[in-house]
Amino acid sequence: MAKIPIYMPKFGMTMTTGLITEWLFAEGERVEQGQPIALVETEKVQTELESPATGTLTDVRFQDGMEAPVGQVVAYVEDGA
Repeated sequence: MAKIPIYMPKFGMTMTTGLITEWLFAEGERVEQGQPIALVETEKVQTELESPATGTLTDVRFQDGMEAPVGQVVAYVEDGA
């Protein structure tokens, strides 16, 4: 099984961290590529974090209410291949 990392994206030029306000799926649940899986708040906006692949959400490293640095792996998607 391949594990595809989900990174905290950089939504703005000055963004250094993003606050994960809510995971929309629990670990172990199936997600689809491009599907919103978490809500992320920055200094200027609240936006959706999308799944990079279809598979199972695993290894969530930042829980609701935690800030993650830009570029940091926040979770993985196991593709089941």
